[in-house]
Amino acid sequence: MIRSESIRFKLMRDNVEYGEIFADGSGPTMRMDSSGEIKTSLQGSFLPKALDSHGNEVEPDWMRDEVKPVLIIDGTPAPLGMLMPEKVTPKESRGKQVLEIQMLDRCWRVRDMKVEGSIYLPAGTSYMTAIEQLLTASGIATIIKTPSAAVMSENREDWKTGNSYLSIVNTLLREINYKELWFNSAGAAILEPVSVPTAANIQHIFTNRKTDQRNRKEVEAIRVYPEITRETDIYETPNVIICVCSNADKAAAMKATAENTNPMSPLSIMRRGRRIVQVVQVDNIASQAELQEYANRLLYDSMRTGETIQVETMLQQGFGADDVTALRYDDVMGICVEKAWTMQLTPGGKMQHTLEKVVINLE
Repeated sequence: MIRSESIRFKLMRDNVEYGEIFADGSGPTMRMDSSGEIKTSLQGSFLPKALDSHGNEVEPDWMRDEVKPVLIIDGTPAPLGMLMPEKVTPKESRGKQVLEIQMLDRCWRVRDMKVEGSIYLPAGTSYMTAIEQLLTASGIATIIKTPSAAVMSENREDWKTGNSYLSIVNTLLREINYKELWFNSAGAAILEPVSVPTAANIQHIFTNRKTDQRNRKEVEAIRVYPEITRETDIYETPNVIICVCSNADKAAAMKATAENTNPMSPLSIMRRGRRIVQVVQVDNIASQAELQEYANRLLYDSMRTGETIQVETMLQQGFGADDVTALRYDDVMGICVEKAWTMQLTPGGKMQHTLEKVVINLE
C-alpha cells in the first residue's frame, strides 16, 4: 500500500483554529535541537492569503496567532507542534508576493517573561509548584507533568531583575533531575525526568528490517549515514563521579558517588582496571536522593561516545527532546540519544535524525 501524505498549516488564536495558511515552493523546514534553549523551530515561505474552512479570506494577527503544522498520513491527522511567529517578512519570489515566516515553540513565550524585581521561594516550597507558577505567569495553560515530591531545602532568592523565566524553570528542573522544558506536538509543556539511556527506556527503534506493525516504537530507516566522530577521548572518560553540594545556607555538605561497576561495560572500573574519578561541585539540589540521581545521570552521560549517526526516515510524529532510541541495523543494535531532527514539510519529504551513541551494556 502506497502511503499518502499531506501537510496543513492551521492558524490558531487562543487555542482555537480559525483559518489556514499555505506553503509556497518546496515546503517549510521544521527542526528540533535538544541542546537549544528553545527546542523547536520552523521556517518557510507562505502565500500571503489565509482562508477559513469555507474558503473566505481571513486576516492573521501575527502578534498573537500561532501556527499548528499538521501531518496527515493516510487520512489520519497528527499535529507537529504549536509555533509562534518570531519574524514575518514580505518578499517577492518568482514575480509573486510571499511571506517568509520564522516560528518558535512556546519556550519563546517563557523566555520572554523576565523577573521584575525579585523572586523569593522559601524553604519547603514544592519544586513542581514553583515551576508551574512560573509557566502559568508566562501564559502556558497546558502542562503535562511527572509528579515530584521534591521541595526546596533552603530559601531561594537567586534571580535578579532581567533573568528570564525560562532560565529559572530550567534551573529548577535540573535540580530535580528533570529534562529542560520542552513542548510536545499538541503545544503542552512537558515536565519529565531525564530518560536514562538503557534498554528499558527505549522510546523509538530505527531499523532497516521490515518493521513489526505490532511494535509502534519501530520506524523504518531509509538510509543510515556514516558515523561522524567528534574529538572525544573515551579512554579518559570517568567511571567514578563524585558530586558535592555545599553553600553558605546549608548546615552540612552533601556528597554522592556513582560508580560504573558493570562488567559488560567497556568503560567500567573492572574492565579498565582503574578508577577514573571526576568531582563535580553542585550549587543547589533538592535532597540527598536527588544528588545521588544527579551523580548517576552524569555517569550515564559520560558513557556517550561523542559519535553521531544520521538516520533518514519518512516524516514521523511523536519525537521529543533527548528521546532514548535504538538503532537496529542488519545484525547490530545500539542505544542512542536523539539530539536533533529536521523535517521537510512537504508530501514525500524526509526526516533526518541525529543520534548520539552511548557506550553501555544493553541488558
